[in-house]
Amino acid sequence: MEIFSDEVQMNFYKDNFRKNYLYKPGLLVNHNQIMSIDILNELLSMKNIWNNKNFSMTLNRKTINYTNFSSQNLDGAGINFRPDINMVQHLISKGASIILNEIERYSAELSSLASYFQKITHGRCQGNLYFSMESHQALGPHCDHHDVFAVHFEGKKVWNIYETIEKNPINHTAFKYSEEERIKKAGKIIDQVTLKPGDLLYIPRGQYHDAVASENGAVHIAFGLTYFKPIDLMSSIWDKFILNEFMRSDIKVDSSSQELKAILARFSKEIEKTINSEKTEEILSRSIKNWPYEIQDYKLKQIVSEGRKYNISKSVNLKKQGLDYFLTNGKDNVLVPKEFVILTQFIFKQEIFTYKFIVSQFQNIPEQTIKNCIKNLQNMEIIN
Repeated sequence: MEIFSDEVQMNFYKDNFRKNYLYKPGLLVNHNQIMSIDILNELLSMKNIWNNKNFSMTLNRKTINYTNFSSQNLDGAGINFRPDINMVQHLISKGASIILNEIERYSAELSSLASYFQKITHGRCQGNLYFSMESHQALGPHCDHHDVFAVHFEGKKVWNIYETIEKNPINHTAFKYSEEERIKKAGKIIDQVTLKPGDLLYIPRGQYHDAVASENGAVHIAFGLTYFKPIDLMSSIWDKFILNEFMRSDIKVDSSSQELKAILARFSKEIEKTINSEKTEEILSRSIKNWPYEIQDYKLKQIVSEGRKYNISKSVNLKKQGLDYFLTNGKDNVLVPKEFVILTQFIFKQEIFTYKFIVSQFQNIPEQTIKNCIKNLQNMEIIN
């Protein structure tokens, strides 16, 4: 799924990426096929996928306790507390918002969008859906510790962009401020954007913003993109410090000031030695490369179309003696019937094959002969 053309993408990187917010109206023409109130209804009705980790509600900037809109349910996973339809809808009628985390997991179309954003940013993507009622905010002024691509799907929502950009915030308590602190930090509003279905708003990491629905039933998805940071490298090389004998040594309780300075000097030296090694450079390179999630979709139609795949045993060979061909495992030999020779020769040149593929290559051979050949090879456990 492509959103930005190559030219727009190039300009986006040059002028805005990680620097400025960017508003692109009407960018997603097929938005109602990706997400709508009807599609959201269907997703919400899949009761067994929702829990206190991926389903939350807010009312006028305050988080509603999960127990206030959930009830006990017996399902395939046992007894669980799931969002209660009547409780949730009652709260919505009072102006409450729904937030669904990692929504891209439950839709092939949203998964495709998340993959696209990973492709153009080389980041790790998570999509959170926000359903809001008119004039009720889910969140006040705040900044995110990741880039945000907000894609709008239903209704209208007014976004306020504030002057302050927090410097490299991360998901840590040091950057979790009270609402009063966030309002103070945000500063003045420098722009106001009204998002309508199909619109996209890019907000760089740390940019203070908030939004409020101007119509009931506003739906947008915030695709958050995070990137590998130097601080992430610490966890990647932690084992190297575990295996370092000095790092595991005890420090005497009664160490003198001179001894402590010596310990810190050695500590610094061991860290520098580990950080500046070729292996650490390889780990860093590999970590950056593997940082984006591998987002995959099932392809059952393709599997059904191709049919069963067969592998050829590596312990059996095809050999010729005179005018005949034999299958051999080094000890025993089995004569290949003449009507199967050409098929068996071809099959043994493949690593993986399907019945459909063999038929396409030998249209002059009856399909029943091909089926019999494959069945015989199966019975001898030469293919599986």
